[in-house]
This record gives sequence, C-alpha cells and structure tokens, in this order.
Amino acid sequence: MELAAWRDRFERAPDEYEQLRLLTEGLPRFSARSGRKDNWPSSSNVDSVRSRVAAVREQAAAITRTITEATVRRLAWEIAQFTLREADERRRSGRLEFHDLLVLSRAVLRSPQHGWEVRRRLRARYTHLLLDEFQDTDPIQCDLAALLASDDPDARDRQWDDIVVDPGRLFVVGDPKQSIYRFRRADIAAFLRARSAFGAAPRHLTRNFRTTRQVIEFVNHVFRDLIVAEPESQPEYVALVPDRGDAPIRPEPVLLGVVPHDDGPRADALREREAADVATAVSTALAESWSVSRREHRAETDVWEPCRLGDIAILLPARTSLGHLEDALDAAGIPYRAETSSLVYGTREIRDLLLVLQAVDDPTDELSLVSALRSPLLGCGDDDLYTFRIEHGGRWNHQAPLPESLPPDHACGEAMRALAAWHEARLWLGPSELLDRIVRERRVLEVGFAHGRPRDLWRRVRFVIDQARAFSEAQSGSVRDFLRWADLQSAEGARVVETVLPETDDDAVRILTIHGAKGLEFPIVIVSGMTTGVRRYRSGVELLFPHDSDTYALRVSSRVTTEEFERYQPIDEQMDFHEKIRLLYVALTRARDHLVVSVHRTTREPDPSDRTKWTHAELLWSAAREAPHWTKLEPAGRPPLAAAPPLAAMVPFLPWDEWVAARAAALTNGARPRVWSATAIATEAAARADPGLAKDARDLELPPWNKGRYGTAVGSAVHAVLQTVDLVTGEGIDETAAAQAAAEGVIGRERDIAALARSALTSATVREATTGDRLHREMYVATRIDGHTLEGYVDLVYRTSEGLIVVDYKTDAWGNESDLDAKVARYRLQGASYALALEAATGEPVARCVFLFLGTDRAQEREVSDLRRAIEEVRALLAGSAGSS
Repeated sequence: MELAAWRDRFERAPDEYEQLRLLTEGLPRFSARSGRKDNWPSSSNVDSVRSRVAAVREQAAAITRTITEATVRRLAWEIAQFTLREADERRRSGRLEFHDLLVLSRAVLRSPQHGWEVRRRLRARYTHLLLDEFQDTDPIQCDLAALLASDDPDARDRQWDDIVVDPGRLFVVGDPKQSIYRFRRADIAAFLRARSAFGAAPRHLTRNFRTTRQVIEFVNHVFRDLIVAEPESQPEYVALVPDRGDAPIRPEPVLLGVVPHDDGPRADALREREAADVATAVSTALAESWSVSRREHRAETDVWEPCRLGDIAILLPARTSLGHLEDALDAAGIPYRAETSSLVYGTREIRDLLLVLQAVDDPTDELSLVSALRSPLLGCGDDDLYTFRIEHGGRWNHQAPLPESLPPDHACGEAMRALAAWHEARLWLGPSELLDRIVRERRVLEVGFAHGRPRDLWRRVRFVIDQARAFSEAQSGSVRDFLRWADLQSAEGARVVETVLPETDDDAVRILTIHGAKGLEFPIVIVSGMTTGVRRYRSGVELLFPHDSDTYALRVSSRVTTEEFERYQPIDEQMDFHEKIRLLYVALTRARDHLVVSVHRTTREPDPSDRTKWTHAELLWSAAREAPHWTKLEPAGRPPLAAAPPLAAMVPFLPWDEWVAARAAALTNGARPRVWSATAIATEAAARADPGLAKDARDLELPPWNKGRYGTAVGSAVHAVLQTVDLVTGEGIDETAAAQAAAEGVIGRERDIAALARSALTSATVREATTGDRLHREMYVATRIDGHTLEGYVDLVYRTSEGLIVVDYKTDAWGNESDLDAKVARYRLQGASYALALEAATGEPVARCVFLFLGTDRAQEREVSDLRRAIEEVRALLAGSAGSS
C-alpha cells in the first residue's frame, strides 16, 4: 500500500525536480528480505515476491539515474546561462574581471570576421612573446599565446595544441614541479602538452642559486622517489644542481618525529605533538644560533650571521593544525604571525570577531550567540552564563527582553545590550563599518597587549576590516553575505587565491600556507601539518573538465552526479594526489639555508600499492629515511595520557570579595589613558577647572579658519609655513603660504597666513633662536612619566647658556592684555608638558617656555612665569589620571 501511494505521487509530480526529490528522499524503505517466512501463507511463492520487490528497486534506481542525469544537466545549463548573463552585464557596465578579459580576448582573436586582422596587427607589434611561470597558465592563456605566435589565418579553427607556431616567436619559462593551481585550471596537463606542441625540445635550467648543498641533495633524494612521470598528470623529476655551500652551524636538514607514535594517538593528539616539536625546533635554532646568510651583505661569498625569529617560516598545507601550532608557540613564548589570508581567518581572535558578527546578524543562532558570549570580546564566564540562564531565566536571544531580576551590571546583560545595539546598527552600517564599531567598542586592539603580540593582532584585524570594505565595494553585500564569503576564505580546501599580508617591523616567526609561500624564500623553513592525509575528500558541488572531452563533469551531491563525473573522478583524484606531491616540493624548496621537515606519524602500515591513502608524513618518511645528510631533533616530550589535574590545583583562586576588588581595580587601571599628548593635558586641566570647556559638540556654523579651541585650518597653514621657510630672511614665505592655504582648504586667506608667519620672524624670541646653530623646528618628543607616555610636537626648541627654550606658536585672536593672560593660563600646562617631556628625554633643563601669539601686524610673547610649579602639576595630573582612553 505504501509503495502504491508513493507511485501515485511520483506519477502526479509536476516536474523532474519533484520526481528527483521523491526518488532520493521520499522512496519508502523496503527490503526483499523483510518479514518472517512463517507469516506467509503456504500457498504463497515467497521467492516470486522477492524477485518482484528486487525488480521494483532496480527500476527505481534506473529511473533515479535517468532523472538525476536530466536534472543535473538542466541545472548546469541554467547556471551556465546565468554565468553568461552576468559576464555580459559586467561587460556592458565596464566592470570586467581578469577572467572576462581572457575570454573576450580569445573571442576577438578567434572572430571569423576580424580575428586574423587583429592577430596580424598584434604580431607586427609584438614580434616575440615571453611567458614566465608557465606552469600556472590555464588553457585560455595557452590559446592566446598559440594564436598570437602563429601566422596561420585558419588557426582559429584548431585547438591550441594543434596550432603550428612560428619558430622562435614564443618562449615559455616554467617549472612543472611547481604546478599547484589546478583550482584555477592551471593544469599540469596543459603544460606537458604545450611542451611538445610549441616545437623545440625544452632546455633544463638546473643550477640552484638559492639553497645550500645538503638541503638540495636531500630534496633531490626525496622527490626522485615521489615525483614519477605520468602522462598528462606528472612531469619527470629533473634534479637540481646546488651552487651554494653549506651553513657553518647545523648544515644538514632536520627531521621531526622520526620515531613513530606507538600509542595510537588520535588526530588532535598527534597534531599537538607535532606542534610541540615545531616549537622546540624554533627554540633550538635560536639557542644554537643556526647560521643564515644575509643577502644584502653578500659579496663573492656568503656572510653568515646568527638567525633571528623573523628568519624562520613555518609552512602548512592547510590550516587544520594552526590552532595546535599557536598553542605550542604560545606555551614556548615564541612570537609569531600568520601571514596568509586563509590562516588569518583561522586565528582565534579573528574567529572570535566573526563569531560575534554572526551572533549580531542572526539572533536565532543560539550556538553562535553562546560561543560569542564566552569569547574574550564579550567576556562572559561559564558562571555568568549559568546565572543568566538558570537563576534569572534569561533567553539566548539578544532581541528578547532581559530578565527583570538580572542585575544591571551582569556580564551577560551588558553583552546582550551591546549585541542588540549592533544588530540594530547593521541596517545602516556596512560589514566593515560594523566590524570597526565592534573592534572599537570592545577594545579588540587593546586586548593585543594581553596576548603579547599586539602588532600582529592589529595587523590581522585591519586586514579583515579592509577585506570587508573591499567586499562591500565589490558586492554591495549585507553582513550575512560577508560572513558567508569569510567562511569560504577560511574553509579547508577552499579554492581561493592566497593573499600574503604586508610585512611588519616586528621580529616574529612567520606562518604561511604553502600556496601563499610560493614564489618566496626564507632562511629557515619548517614544514609542518604533515599528519593529514594526502587525498582530500571534497564535499558539495564539484565541476571538472575532462582532458579527453569537450564536455563537463558535475557532481551536486554524492547521489546526484553526471555519468562523466563518475567516469572521470578516479583520474581527477590521481591528478589531485600528484599535485599534493608537487605542493610538498614547493614547500621544501622555499628554504635557503636550513630545512626542518615533520614526519610525525603512527606505527600503522599503509598500503604500499595505494599511496593516495598515505599521510603527508608517511610519504615524506618513505622517501627521506635513506636520504643523506639529515639529522633528527629530540622530541619536546609527549603529553601524559593521565587525566589533567583539576583547575583548582593549577590556578590559585582568590576569595570572591578579593577577586571582585581586584577586577574593579584592573578595570579602573585599564580605563586610564596610557598615552597623553601635551594638548590633551591642557584640555584635561581646563575641563576639570571648568566642565563647560570639555570638547564635545563643535560649532559647525563657523568658517574653517575660526574654530576656536578645536584648532584652525589657518593655524595649521601658519605652522607649516614656519616649519619650512628661512626664519632669518623669510624667503619664499608668500609662495609657501599660498601652497599651504590650498592644502588646508582656505584659499583666499593666503595674505593672512603670510602676515601671521612674518610676525613670528620679527619677534625677539625667534631672532634669538636663529643666532645659534642648535635650533629644532616641529620637534617630536615622547618619554615615559610615571607609567604614562607623554608626547607632543614642539614648534621651536633652541639651546642657550641657561638651558633649553621652548617656543609654541599660537594663532588665537586676542583683543587686549587680559585676553592674553587668560590664554596663557589655559595653555600653561601644555607648555609645561613640553618642558617636562624634553627634560626627561634629553636630561637637560628647560629654562623658559614662551607662547608666541601671532598677529597680522605684530607678535606678542608671553612666558609661563611659574614653569617649575606647572611642571609639578603636570606630574600630579599624570599620576592621578583616571579619565577614559
């Protein structure tokens, strides 16, 4: 009865999509072996019924295959049409992408009407073509090269590898062993076909000027075994010839995890041990002062120096082991930075930031919400979560009302209010603006100081915000769209082009994916993450282009595929395996002076007949164990199998009242600004004396040259003029004033700017400053005072026999002597801050602090009469500062 009802629904289905759904999801479960034989009447032919049931199953399977094939091809056609429509829209709107340029260029060269004429003119202009990095070239680029290098008018009717090119016109350079971009259709098969299609036999450039002798010999030994020629899948291995000698200290390659793990560790435990050995290798390299060559010092021979942290690069095939590696390096106190984009998205701080953004976007996602609450950005402990949910009946939804019994300062309540505010703001803020707001309000950048690597954190956060801004500009997408895109960037096996983040000036170990490291070189390379399998099991939609066919092979899911996909998949898996071998080759050949390779593995015996099921470490060990010139590193120690001690035994807990007091003190201390400018000192003092002077709203109705205490565009222009012109002659003052007026947006005020600057030149203080040779203009000074950084720019500093003289230009308007006295009182602590900072930084006394009030006709000089007392007031303000940063 159930089968009959299902058959009726199937026959009434309105289209093939509903039929496919009924076949894959709605087909009743039944078996030819169901039931008990004793329950059947004696007259029944059980075998006949079973045969009929089996026939129904086979018929259903056949229908499924037929409808699946039709459905997939219809979906593929619709997607292809959508892709073409979008490409045409980009062309019409002038928003062409790189791939669009390739496709359209090929269309022009193969045009029946104009193709030959275009090619003929291009051939006259470009007589020789050089293609570098040819192993990264896709079939369309090969097509363009062959068409431009051929003088055959009918070449457009042939495939690119059947086109005869002119001898000597096309020159390509590439290393097929470094072909690792199949996801961009940079197929090794295209390289191998082009090598024979384009004429002359290849020339091999084998001399290696990058890497030391013992490392090259190790690489040659390993990859003679691993890289074996296969038609259209793998090139032959051509050995490298070293040109450099060995490093004086630790010249031979180092293997980690030589002894296999015999206790059957799970994947995470194996990665922990590998990461611990990597941290040990870094510490050992620094402790033993492994020799590295400084290229900027090279003459005819290498100049060897002890290595630094920045000389070490850890390369990973994927980000699977990144978390364990971060933990091990943190435990060893080793600074590091993740440099490639997929690794940046995989770091803890960025994951936490995106998790908070996910919780903001979707109030119904309880898992993301609770995880975000537990992150350092929102700072809710498990005890806070327990009391919020159990004691006060809170709901995991920031759009729900907070419980009335919840204390106002409860951590979860504060976090929920913040999430709700961000959720509302997402309607008018783009992804980058919302991320920037979260970063500012939750003090994400300041948290970097707690981790000990603030600059690396700042760099990663800025990178992600910039990526969000670029995403918004390109896609005009929502926060949810950006989250999906960011998830793709960090997904295992994601087919994205790696971006290497800009260099920074901090000395830290660099962590990159192997794809991101291609084309780079490093003094010391550590190849880690080798515990994973070589074969990558893909899920979801997959599109392949078989070499022996003009069609495509498509898989929508494990049960929805085309016939071509099932036929071509084994070939694709073999090619994928061969590319993974080449990826290892790229990793090992990034090293200049030293190479460290992880071969951590278990004691299992992999199937020797199918290497595609081996791990990276098993492959490398099988080829490396008989190699010359390698040494092992003593393991860092394996974690005990016994249960970890309770937290209370490791962390001394304070009594609750003491903990609350310590937390309050830490929050108070953390709220104090760590950096004070001289201007901020004066503003803070004025605000304390008169709260009405605090900087809040500004008068937007005033013209730009009259903004009162907030600074003036004219004042900035005057300062810039006095910073550059000759203070004795005033030569070029009018031209400089005009240029600065334009730069500050106050065109029309050039005469006032020049007059104000000239008044400074006529003052007694400036004339005295120019008589000596120890004058400094726009001098930056910064120093530590009572745990604070005090900084500022001093307009003019010069030295006299009595000490340093500080001069500060002021362009404020004044009416009488009383006005000047009031302004001196306001700026008094600003001048004293300059004096205090200079004395602390130079060790010389400051004799006087002069404010030079500039006017269009004359300048007025005023000194801080009680400079010593003012300096002590600045010290007291710094010591007792409790304002917010």
